[in-house]
Amino acid sequence: MNRIDGKPKTLQELLQGKKYTIHYYQREYRWGRKQIEQLIDDLTSTFSDYYVDSHETSAVENYGYYYLGSIIRTDDKEKAIIDGQQRLTSLTLMLIYLNNLQKQENYHKVQVDQMIFSDSFGKMSFNLDVAERRRCFESLYNNKDFDLNGESESVRTMYSRYKDIEELFPDELKKEALPLFLYWLKERVMLIEIVTPTEQDAHKIFVTMNDRGLNLNNAEMLKGYLLSEIADDNERDEANKLWKQTVMKLKASSEYASEGIINTEDVEFITTWIRAKYANTMREGKKGAKDKDYEIIGNEFHQWVRQNSNEMGLIKSVHYIDFVKEEFRRFADIYIKLKEYSSKLNPNFEYVYYNANRNLNYQVMLILSAITNEDNQEVIDKKIKLVSYFVDFFATIRTFNYKKVNFNTVKYMIFRIIKEIRDKDVASIAVILSHEIKNMDINLDGIKEFRLNQFTVRYLLHTLARFTSFINKEMGNPSEFETYINRDQKNSYDIEHVLPNDFDEYSESFENEEEFQLHRSKLGNLIILPRDKNRSYQDMPYSKKVTKYLGDNILAKSFNVQAYSNNPSFIRLKYDFKPYEDFGKEDINERQVLYSEIAKDIWNVDKLKEIANAWNTDLD
Repeated sequence: MNRIDGKPKTLQELLQGKKYTIHYYQREYRWGRKQIEQLIDDLTSTFSDYYVDSHETSAVENYGYYYLGSIIRTDDKEKAIIDGQQRLTSLTLMLIYLNNLQKQENYHKVQVDQMIFSDSFGKMSFNLDVAERRRCFESLYNNKDFDLNGESESVRTMYSRYKDIEELFPDELKKEALPLFLYWLKERVMLIEIVTPTEQDAHKIFVTMNDRGLNLNNAEMLKGYLLSEIADDNERDEANKLWKQTVMKLKASSEYASEGIINTEDVEFITTWIRAKYANTMREGKKGAKDKDYEIIGNEFHQWVRQNSNEMGLIKSVHYIDFVKEEFRRFADIYIKLKEYSSKLNPNFEYVYYNANRNLNYQVMLILSAITNEDNQEVIDKKIKLVSYFVDFFATIRTFNYKKVNFNTVKYMIFRIIKEIRDKDVASIAVILSHEIKNMDINLDGIKEFRLNQFTVRYLLHTLARFTSFINKEMGNPSEFETYINRDQKNSYDIEHVLPNDFDEYSESFENEEEFQLHRSKLGNLIILPRDKNRSYQDMPYSKKVTKYLGDNILAKSFNVQAYSNNPSFIRLKYDFKPYEDFGKEDINERQVLYSEIAKDIWNVDKLKEIANAWNTDLD
């Protein structure tokens, strides 16, 4: 092997004015939302350890470093990335987002353009040079919508991760702190750049780093500790066999690897389970705060269990046997079931699916916290329904009031509820969750002013699909929700503005174009249609659209008078549906009220009592 060179580089040194290629057999971008969330959390929490409100940008020079691992590339004309493209792609997406963000602010602008692309004679050339990604990068860089129709899986994944960054990046770093964070990201985030003379050498280094002497993961180390505490050889062998079988089931439940090319579903499960059942503390959200149970379990649960075994009831050999053969197995099976309910709509557990569709994955931790080792299947099912309905309701209220629902935003409340419902009976959980909904300082009335904007766009397809699906079911028809929200099908559904974008045509009904656009974006002016119809209808006047709507879903049909003929299941609905010959400002507001009434039936706190079929009057 020829000489290998490895040097620490800042992110700016790695990206500014550089151009890398990715070979066709390595071009798949595979990071999921979990990896992006972890990256954002690691970077922003490390930065926050140094940042003080009064700091000027020059203070960043004294901030600490953050090391983000290594990349391996060839030292030839192509500069091919052999290992590290997932991180570099994700960091590029973050730089694009932060660059767009700082364009909206009046603060000091930090130059990051050259870390994203090179300008050659006025032609934009991105530093991660992959032909199929260019159009997506260009649209994101220019902060424009991007049509995913016909795009590769990698491009779709990139676009989704950019939208995740938009949602997950903390609000407290979007204002005065933004320039300081950008300087820190450029000059204090480090990677080790390993440069090899040839691609063959690069692959040898990659294999050496990833295959030889691979460290045990936290799950394997936890297994080693638990088995070592089992005195009887036969019991230990049985526990080991069961552990292996359970881990295989966990890994098989994951369609894609949770982290890079390594399937870590067992680690993901154990982290969630131990946090749900045993964590009692969480790091405070202030500068210099120390990691507590929640964070330590996330990093080294094997060490945490060893140090807290007595508090967990792990004292004698028999306790360790039961912990592996009963609790570990039992909760793993429930976790796998929840993954199944998350990936395919089961009418008995529909809210698990709805939450997963909105990436409300903290529902799993909440559900596991409520279930006990002694619960029978009927009780387990009720607890799953109760908690998943609560998460759906809670997140919907926040969404209708323009509040974020991702875990980092609501984690202190979620963690408090985890501890409150932990191991409680069904009746008590129903009361606790009902009180949580009733005591929120916001409610479903926020829907009355709800409209499409940059924040709500990611939730509106889901919301409109829920309304349409609900009316379908009320009429005795199939839900069709999975069809409405399937973005991978050839002719996926899009949001349709009933009132066309033609202010001149409707100028008499509105004071100015701003008021016109405001009402066009209101929920009452929105439905969902297949993409091809949405595009063909969008320039039509309402008088023509309304005749076309008869061939679409029930919410679209309801605009047309013919939908009310010979359709008894629709007419019998209690909601004030009505046809519209013309559609204007007051009609949009009327339709918004209609949606509000439907919402209050979909999300009704009394349903928690209905699901539980019990009530703990001592807590009421």
